Amino acid sequence: MARHKKIMVLACAFMVIGSVAYLQRAQGNPADKDPEKASAPIAVGRAVSPYGPLADARVRLPGQDDFTLTDQQGHFTLKGPRPWHTRPMVTAGKEGWFNNGAPLGRFGLVGDISLRPVFLADDPNYRFNSPKVCFNCHSKVTRIWDKSKMAHTTANPKLLDMYYGTDAEGNPGRGEGYRLDNPRSNGNCATCHAPSAAAASRWSLDLKEVLNSPRTEWEGVSCEYCHKVRKVVPDPSTPSGAAAILERQAPRRGRSILVFGPYDDVVVPPMAASYSPLYDSGRFCSTCHSHLKRLGPGKTWDRGKIYSDDEWAGFGFENNTILPIQTTYQEWKHWQESLPAEDPNKQKNCQQCHLSWQKRLLPYENFVVDGNARRMWGTYRSPQQIRPHHFEGGTKAQLQNALAMEIEGETQGNELLLKIYISNTNGGHWVPTGEPMRSVLLLVEAHDSEDKALKLIRGSRLPDWAGVGQLGKGDYAGLPGVVFARVLADEAGNLNVPFWRASKIALDTRIRPKKTVTLEFVFALTDPEDEPTGEAILIYRPAPRSMAKAKKWPLEDIPIISKAW
Repeated sequence: MARHKKIMVLACAFMVIGSVAYLQRAQGNPADKDPEKASAPIAVGRAVSPYGPLADARVRLPGQDDFTLTDQQGHFTLKGPRPWHTRPMVTAGKEGWFNNGAPLGRFGLVGDISLRPVFLADDPNYRFNSPKVCFNCHSKVTRIWDKSKMAHTTANPKLLDMYYGTDAEGNPGRGEGYRLDNPRSNGNCATCHAPSAAAASRWSLDLKEVLNSPRTEWEGVSCEYCHKVRKVVPDPSTPSGAAAILERQAPRRGRSILVFGPYDDVVVPPMAASYSPLYDSGRFCSTCHSHLKRLGPGKTWDRGKIYSDDEWAGFGFENNTILPIQTTYQEWKHWQESLPAEDPNKQKNCQQCHLSWQKRLLPYENFVVDGNARRMWGTYRSPQQIRPHHFEGGTKAQLQNALAMEIEGETQGNELLLKIYISNTNGGHWVPTGEPMRSVLLLVEAHDSEDKALKLIRGSRLPDWAGVGQLGKGDYAGLPGVVFARVLADEAGNLNVPFWRASKIALDTRIRPKKTVTLEFVFALTDPEDEPTGEAILIYRPAPRSMAKAKKWPLEDIPIISKAW
C-alpha cells in the first residue's frame, strides 16, 4: 500500500513538473528572453545540389522572419529562440532552385537539404491552370483576387469601348476606338489585359476572340500567369519596354504545379515552389505598369516644355522619339533612387501599398492556405508575410492615403486670398498615375456671409474638358480650380486624344512623390467688413467628361478631400 502511495505521489509530481514546463512553453519561458538563449544555435546543417554544396541559400524555420544564408561550402547555422515543438522542418530556398527542407533532428542536427535546379524549358503550349484549381487550397486569396480589377482586365467595359469604338450600350461608332482607326490591326492591348492568351503567340489578340478562348483564365491576369514569371528583362518590342520571361512546365509524373513566389519556405507536395525575390520588387510590375510610344522615323516632340532633365532621366528614355503614355514604374523607380539610404521610405515597393491589408479585409489572416490544405501543410505566418491579392488602386481609401490638403485664408481690403496646399504624402509615384485618361480636379469656392458666391479675380479656372454643361452633373468647366493630369495631344493640338493618335504631351501637372503644390486664388469682396468663407475640394475623375459623355459612361467621380476656411 505504501508503495502505491509513493508511486501516486511521484506521478503527481511529474504531472506538476510537466504542467509547469508546458505553461512555460505556451507563455514563453523567461530563459528564452535571455539574449544569449535567443541567439543560440538551433539548427546546423548543409544545403547541397546535384552539383555539390550550395552557397547563399536562404535557410529558416517555416513562417519565421529570421533566416540565414549558407556559406561557400553550403553550411549553415540557424540561430534564434528554440521552437517548443520537437521536430519542425528546416527549409531552404534560392533563386533558380526548387525549395526543399529536412526535419530538425535531435541536438539541432539537420540532414543535408537537397535543392534541385529549375531547368529552363519553357513550354509555349502549356495550358495554364484555371484559378478554380488554385481555389481548392487558396480559397480566401482567390476570392479577394476575383473581386479585384486584375481578375477581369480582359472584360473591362471601358477597355472594350475604347478598343472597338462602342459606347456603354454597345452602339458602334461612338467616340474613340482603336479598331475604328486601325481595322487591320489587333493591337497589343492583350499583352497586359490578357497575358495568358498573348503568351500563346498563335492565338488571336483581338479582345473578343480572346474572351471566347480558353486562354483567359477568368478573363484577366490569372494566378498561374503571374506565378510562372521567372524574371523580367528589357524588351523594346513590348509596349512597356520590358517582358516577362515565363517558365511553363508540366511535371513528367505526379500533380505538382511549378510556381515562383516570394516564399523560400514552401515545400509542400502540391507545389513545386521556387523562391524568387522578383515578387517583392517593383520590377515585377514594370511589364504592364508602363507604356511607351515610339513616334517613328524622323518624328520627335519637345519634352523640355513638360519635363525637367532630371525627370526625363528618371524615365530612362534616351531621346525625344519616345512618348511616355504611362510611366508608373519609372516614377516609382526614380523616386526610390532619389532617396537617401537612411530615408524610412527607402526600399518601399509597389506590393507594400497595393497588396497591403485594408480595413475591409480584416481580420488579419495567418495562413495562405485554407481547409484541409491548412491542416496538412499550413504554415503559420505573421500578417506582414502575407499579401492579400486585392490590387488596391484608384479607390477613395487609396487616394485619401496618398494625398493631403490644407487651406488658408486672409482678407486684404476688398479681396479674399485663399492659399491651397496639396501634397503627395504617401504615393510612391506621381498622382494620378497610370492611364492618362485619369485626373484629379481641385474645385475652389468662396462665399460671403449671406452665402453669395464671390467672383474670382486672380487664379486659374478649370478647362473645357472638365465638362461644359450642368454643374450638378459634374460639368465644372470655367469654375475656379486646377486639374492634375497628363494630357496627350495630337498634331492638330486636340487634347485628351487616345495614345495611338498622340504625338506629344500637352501638359503634365501631376503631383510628384513627397512634393507639395501651392496654389493661390483671389476673390473680390463687396464689403471689406464681411466674414467670407472658402472651400477646396479634391475630386478623382477616371475619364475626361467629354469622353465619358460620348461613351455614355456613368459619372464616377470620387471625392477625396474637402477643406473649409
